[in-house]
Amino acid sequence: MWSVGYPAVAMLWILLANIQTSISFQLPSYHLLSSSVSRYQCNNNLISSSHTIHANSITSLFAKEGGDDDCDCPDDNNNDGPDILQPYLPAMDPKYSANGPIGEGSFKISRSGGPTDEEITNKQMLAIVTSECNDLEVNTLVWKCLGYRYNEDTNEWTPSEVFPKWKERYPTPPDFIGMKRVYSKEVDQDSLTSNQALVRSIPAEFKQSLKPTLKPLGWTGFQMKGLTPNKTRRAQCANWLIFYREELFGYTIEELKEKRRLKAEAGAADEAKRKEEGTEKEWKPPVKEVF
Repeated sequence: MWSVGYPAVAMLWILLANIQTSISFQLPSYHLLSSSVSRYQCNNNLISSSHTIHANSITSLFAKEGGDDDCDCPDDNNNDGPDILQPYLPAMDPKYSANGPIGEGSFKISRSGGPTDEEITNKQMLAIVTSECNDLEVNTLVWKCLGYRYNEDTNEWTPSEVFPKWKERYPTPPDFIGMKRVYSKEVDQDSLTSNQALVRSIPAEFKQSLKPTLKPLGWTGFQMKGLTPNKTRRAQCANWLIFYREELFGYTIEELKEKRRLKAEAGAADEAKRKEEGTEKEWKPPVKEVF
């Protein structure tokens, strides 16, 4: 029988390794999640794995081309990781915020006027976190609560009643969800930043109000392994909407300023009492108010 000595075997493995390395350098490489949707087109089956930092977690993202439905309910039976999110092509239209479909299902929402009682119920918040409404409907509700108003004559959103501080930073309503569902930095950065700004405006006592509010309706929260940017941002928007409903809804800017003044006075009195008693100051996370 023919046999090969150890040195020959070693040389053979080195030769094969060099051949494999040479071949690998000649394979084409694809950089996913660019600012153009066409970058997704590689045999119609591209998967990306970028990482987006959110308020409480780092979620592994996946995206592939295709799909026109931006209201796909998540598959709760998928135990392998986050749901695969598909780029939503209609949202690429700059006029999508004014022309996209809203209020065609069970979710109560209209572009006209300000927010209504029926638009900010707990049932509506549940629909947001369970993806029973589309991304545009979530954005539209937050826009109205922030004070943006839809002008039917010009078919545009205007900041006519937006809180002054927020209006200065966002004269046009930002996308809090990432409706395009493209999570590259150049495409998603504005959505991520505006969502973070919205979250920072929630006072500490309302930061964790979502789960207790919706638990009576049967919602027990998300599992970490199934989180996606879409789910996370929907939950953050719903959390802000609960804060808005409880603290801001129905008040004028002047009334809110007076509430803030009284709250500041009460805080100053508590601080004076704390110093007098020599107790430690309770730490609270910073809050940037929207008004």
